[in-house]
Amino acid sequence: MFKRKGWLLLIIIVIFFIGGSWGIKEYYYGGETYYTQITTDGTKQVDKDTEGKSYVSYQYDLPAYDQAGHQKKVSFNSAKSSRLQKQAYLELKVNDRKGVMSWQKVDQADLPKAAEKALAKQLNR
Repeated sequence: MFKRKGWLLLIIIVIFFIGGSWGIKEYYYGGETYYTQITTDGTKQVDKDTEGKSYVSYQYDLPAYDQAGHQKKVSFNSAKSSRLQKQAYLELKVNDRKGVMSWQKVDQADLPKAAEKALAKQLNR
């Protein structure tokens, strides 16, 4: 009987550890998916790395929309030395605590209908 309770306790501890680790990862590195379209040239920024070498990036401040078409203002850097292509669609991973965690280019056909409609409405203003 004692061995059975020991195994059960071990299983509960492992499940608790895995669940807690997943929760912490989602809290700090997870996020909601939003969609935006590059409509500006971005703001050029010149910074220096730890070795003093200059690098260029572009800051974008744009509206983004989730699958239901709800808007959120987002800010992110291109982390590239050239501007992002105008009119390109991006899928963003947005964390409430850290902002935009990642982005990738997507085709217009890959946009959820509500987000596509909201983006089109935004451009017609």
